[in-house]
Amino acid sequence: MRAISGTMLRDLLVCERRLGLDLHGDPSLRDATSPFVKMLWANGLAHEAHVLSDMQQGATDLRQLPREERERGTKEAIAAGADIILGSVIVHDDLIGMPDVLMRTPAGYVAADVKAGAATEGPSDAYKREYLAQVAHYSFILGQSGLGRSDVAAIIDANGHLVEYDLALPFGRDRADGATRHLELLARARAIRDGAATRGAIAAKCSLCDWRSVCRREMTDADDLTRIAGLGRALRDAVETIAPTVSALALVPHPETGRATGIPGVGPDRLARFIDRARLIADPDAGPVTREPLLLPGNPHAVDFDVEADPVRGLVYLHGFWHEVDGPGSGSFVHFFAETADAAGERIAFAQAIDHFRLHRDAHWFHYSAYERTAYRGLQRRHPDVCAEDEIDEIFDPSRCTDLYQVIARSTDWPLTSYSIKSIAKSCGFRWEDVDPSGAASVQWYDQFVQTGDATLRERITIYNRDDVRASARVREALAELELTGRIEGFRRSE
Repeated sequence: MRAISGTMLRDLLVCERRLGLDLHGDPSLRDATSPFVKMLWANGLAHEAHVLSDMQQGATDLRQLPREERERGTKEAIAAGADIILGSVIVHDDLIGMPDVLMRTPAGYVAADVKAGAATEGPSDAYKREYLAQVAHYSFILGQSGLGRSDVAAIIDANGHLVEYDLALPFGRDRADGATRHLELLARARAIRDGAATRGAIAAKCSLCDWRSVCRREMTDADDLTRIAGLGRALRDAVETIAPTVSALALVPHPETGRATGIPGVGPDRLARFIDRARLIADPDAGPVTREPLLLPGNPHAVDFDVEADPVRGLVYLHGFWHEVDGPGSGSFVHFFAETADAAGERIAFAQAIDHFRLHRDAHWFHYSAYERTAYRGLQRRHPDVCAEDEIDEIFDPSRCTDLYQVIARSTDWPLTSYSIKSIAKSCGFRWEDVDPSGAASVQWYDQFVQTGDATLRERITIYNRDDVRASARVREALAELELTGRIEGFRRSE
């Protein structure tokens, strides 16, 4: 019988179908692991090794031993009362855990994992649920085996700080605590291991999964509701009460305005929107449609902009601008690339970008999604000497700056599963020069560039950024055509 690990619970939290395929799928059908994921693994292992090396003195270090010997060594170290145990293996019944660190306390051992990210997230500093799933599993094993505390665990974060997770602390809408959430995950993992059916869903994070092709085929063949943009896994379970597939939902009449739909979390306007999108997807001849006037600005000087960031180093290192003064086809590309992969390099590139905004303050600016606004606000907080907070607000003021994604999401519907810039622009005929155009790929290219100094990688990133802003310009052009004529010439479904 396969033992349940903390990693399995983490994967289950992300997607139950992933765990099901890991346990029961045909390995030959896996996609190649994304280079971006491999980079995260490598960076995570390097960070872990660095942190644990600082704890090595005086600790019982089992990391170089075979797994079976690590399990035995853990028992012996605990029996001997070792203060710190590195690379432990703990087991209980059908459970296995491999915490990076066990720390002895008066109340028993506490398990901790080393992570290359922050231990908390969001404005309320909530525990990261994927991290919680893993360390709560270790604590449960310790508690069940009488070796340690089941009410607390810890994360050693990217800065080497120890952050305790109180497993009795309630959080989230359901106010469940970490220990309860772990038991729910554990029950589901056991059921999946023992053959319970699993079900996928289409989501943005699917692009990094080794089973992405298998799962997308399954979702397409099943005509799954998550093929509708904005209708995710949680909403699918609710909407399925009236229609189990996209085709079935396309046949549902619009609900009466102001009357309850009987679907939790889905009001009449939202349900009508999903029905309209289902109808577009179900009709092979359908193209995008407008729901209301798009009100696109008519400024003859349009500038599309986009940034590239490295989440591993916490840097925004590239700012790209596509200028069109005389309409489509007249564009020119300007960019600012941080010359050093550190705060000083980031600051200089940010200052150059802000000067560029100031130089062209009479232009109208376009970006795609809220990421640029978030990135620039973060840059201003890190480098307040470059500009004041109110200048960032002025840049993104709706009178001079338009988020094209918001226009698309609010005022149009498309027969596409995703409304990402890649999906929308490709359906409008735009093609990226790179064979592997994605934000995740660009992070991996940048990591390689920083490590090697290879100028071809810098050029590849710059071309990718240039194509992103050109894609934004193409989407602008297509939206204007859609509003004027009711269609987009040459539109093709990109999925």
